[in-house]
Amino acid sequence: MKLLFVIPSITNYFTFLEGLIDALTKRNHEVHLATSRKHIARISEYRREIKCEVHDIDFPRALDPLRHYAAAKKVQSLVHEIKPDIVNIHFSAALFTAMLGKDDKWPVSTGTIHGLGSPLISGWRKAIISQAEKYSSSRVDEVYVLTEDDREYLAKSAKGANVKVLESFGIGCDLERFDRSNVNLGQVEAIRKELGIKDDDFVYIFIGRQTNFKGFDKVVRAFLETKKTHPKSKLLLVGEKDRIHPTSLKPKFEKALKTDKSIIRVGWRENVQDYLELSHLNVFPSEREGLPVNLMESLAMGVPVLTVNSRGCRDVVRHNIDGVVIDETSIEALAIAMRQLQDDKPKIEILSKNALEGRERFDRKVFIEKQFEIFERLTGKRV
Repeated sequence: MKLLFVIPSITNYFTFLEGLIDALTKRNHEVHLATSRKHIARISEYRREIKCEVHDIDFPRALDPLRHYAAAKKVQSLVHEIKPDIVNIHFSAALFTAMLGKDDKWPVSTGTIHGLGSPLISGWRKAIISQAEKYSSSRVDEVYVLTEDDREYLAKSAKGANVKVLESFGIGCDLERFDRSNVNLGQVEAIRKELGIKDDDFVYIFIGRQTNFKGFDKVVRAFLETKKTHPKSKLLLVGEKDRIHPTSLKPKFEKALKTDKSIIRVGWRENVQDYLELSHLNVFPSEREGLPVNLMESLAMGVPVLTVNSRGCRDVVRHNIDGVVIDETSIEALAIAMRQLQDDKPKIEILSKNALEGRERFDRKVFIEKQFEIFERLTGKRV
């Protein structure tokens, strides 16, 4: 079988697509990847060999009609050239671009939207993005979403679209890698000493792009409030600022990121499991997610999550079972919840135990198997 995957950035290959492509190439299938070789943030990790043929296309992440059209023409030409049996596209922006280039020479195509944008925004941006999502969902043969909320919304708004929810738990996570028994404790201890984290420190962690819609600004400000009454606290930041989305932090808080010794910035790291092993609570008040992989990874490592009642977050985190889901999204509400959990060690231990017991539902192998089933059904060829 010949497959073409389309993703916006090479970052996406390393964060979730690598396992699927590796499994396909090991079965001697011909795999092509259309993507931008530019990372979504300042990333120096991910230097491994890419196990398929890469076609460098500049996919725009913002509202830029000319760049969308230029990328669409390149995707169209690529499909004509390599003649794949199936085109598999991820993320709404890349799906829109690809569908602009779709013509009657295309094979069957599928798209996976990792969280609809239009239900969560307003104004003129909502109108434009809504039309783009409707257009692309109606053009692709099958469109997959990660949650039932998104399926219901898209089925109503995009008439004629063949909308389904992935049968796996989103794209899942690598349970072998995010397994406490596989962590190198010597390496973790070395990281602890390097970062100046003491044994009696309570460590909060934020993982991912440092953007306002992921609640990064709220985490920083809530932590600074928490530290006033809980001085033995550390905030571990794994990730970097996004190239196009702001943090929304005011200058004095941006300064605190650089000067406050309790805030530890390590940048983008591939060995996230080592930093989770150092942590007690993942704080992630994101308001715009699909099914956040970083929360799956956290729970798989037995690190409870404090999050908000938003799409995706509430689907991954089970309130008062393996984490806490709060309805109010203010900085004050977040700080109160952080202090309460830091003061309640028995609850943290129970949440951690439950997280470990429920980790199997996140297995990325299920995602890969379900993708195989889709490819076989739509192409009539064996994977």
